[in-house]
Amino acid sequence: MRSTWFGRMVATAALALLVPSSALALQPLATFLAGTKENNPDARVADATIHQREAEVDLARARLLPSFAARGVLTHNQYEAVAQLPGASAPLVIIPQNQLDAFLVLDVPIADLSQFSRYDTQKIQLALSRATQGLTHRQLSERVVRSYYLVIATSALRQATDKSLALSEQNLGLVKDRVAAGVAPPLDLERATANLERARQDVADAELARVLATRSLATITRVTPEPPTAFPEDDLHEETALAIWLGQGKESLPEYKIAENEAKLADATRRTANLAYLPALSAQAQERFTNATGFTGRVSSYTLSATLSFRFDLGLLAQQDVAKAQAAATAARADGTKRNVEDAIVEAWHRTGTGIAKARAARAQVKAADSAARIAQDRYSSGASTQLDVTQAQRDAFAANVARIQAELDVTQARAILRIAAGKSSELMQK
Repeated sequence: MRSTWFGRMVATAALALLVPSSALALQPLATFLAGTKENNPDARVADATIHQREAEVDLARARLLPSFAARGVLTHNQYEAVAQLPGASAPLVIIPQNQLDAFLVLDVPIADLSQFSRYDTQKIQLALSRATQGLTHRQLSERVVRSYYLVIATSALRQATDKSLALSEQNLGLVKDRVAAGVAPPLDLERATANLERARQDVADAELARVLATRSLATITRVTPEPPTAFPEDDLHEETALAIWLGQGKESLPEYKIAENEAKLADATRRTANLAYLPALSAQAQERFTNATGFTGRVSSYTLSATLSFRFDLGLLAQQDVAKAQAAATAARADGTKRNVEDAIVEAWHRTGTGIAKARAARAQVKAADSAARIAQDRYSSGASTQLDVTQAQRDAFAANVARIQAELDVTQARAILRIAAGKSSELMQK
């Protein structure tokens, strides 16, 4: 049987906090989920990656569009070349000593299928980054849910241990009076003293747990949690059938989108490798301005050209092999992704059902254990039982309340995780 300070404090918290409250001082869960998307470093990295991919798409698109370049050149020649042609009024400068040239160049890609394929690849990379961003948000949401309910639990434990400490102090005072009156043995005093010191340890441990849980939630969300004032109770309603959860909108889950875009990326990479064997066709128009007019005597002239380029090396064959291997690995990951997503939903659904069953049983157990504790106390007051009977009955009541609080927390957390796993995080934003 497991017995820890945490269990003892949860039990004490249960006795003090079983009365439902209409509101929590702690901010709603939606506040922390929204804060995570805006402020968490992992979420900000995912957002920045999206912007980077968008810029890379623009860059790939620009390579498919015409480009313009202007260039000026000043050249000092050691010798000047001048010719005097018959009938010319002035000598013809073929190569001036200080030569000035200006070039205006327009490049137009006409047919470069591999470059078009690279553009498609960049668009797939963008879609993949968006899917990865969705997965990051989902994983962060699960961390927030776990931390959120941990803050509530540890804060409740901290409040309860204070009350437990006060009761222990009162009990010690009562035992001292009874021992002084000669109606209780010194053993009762030692037990009461030990119980008080245990309560003080519980207070210290509960405070540490509360501080660390609060810090963890604030670190994830960058939102400072307000102190909770009540413990949430689940209404223990049953979830819809598992088949419904498995069948609803799995295509919208980020894991599925990642697998889909990884498959597209592998196919695009393979296609780009194949298209690299095809020649590329481009055209160029150039206007030149110069004081080296040569025999034409014209300051400006233009040229038009078309270029057909082809390249082959063994690296292209290696690229094809890489693309094929990538496609095979992607297919294997996609199969595993589908199973992992379903497993997460199945686990969360069954944990919810188990939590409901345990919470119902724990509530009944609490009623019986509390009743037994009251009966033992009454019998001790009338001299019909011993202090040991009272202590054991109280410990049984503590254990029963441990089971109740733990089951209530488990089912509440499992419901939230189920919705995150099934892609229904929007329902949590309404809480």
